[in-house]
Amino acid sequence: MNIERARSILGVWAPMAIGAFIMVTAINFYFTANLTTGLFIGNLESWRLLCSAGTFFVGGLLVLSTYGRYRKSKEARREAMLPPPSLPPAPRQEEDDQQRDPNRDD
Repeated sequence: MNIERARSILGVWAPMAIGAFIMVTAINFYFTANLTTGLFIGNLESWRLLCSAGTFFVGGLLVLSTYGRYRKSKEARREAMLPPPSLPPAPRQEEDDQQRDPNRDD
């Protein structure tokens, strides 16, 4: 296995998969949580929404930050492969003499 491929899997795709798993778990918790039995009895619907939304936010943040880092590193690799731009040629002395007014004394 290529070291670059292993770095790509561990640095980009694994955190994105973990973030997606966290988001799926948050959605699953919201729709399937049983709040009628247990220690706390009462209206816990708002807590279920709050916990699910917070967990979904954390998973989304993990996915978005990893994707942004992936795009940034891809752009840096692309720029590293390009040859450096050449410097423009220096202005020639003859061009300066042609632009000067012949009637003017310097």
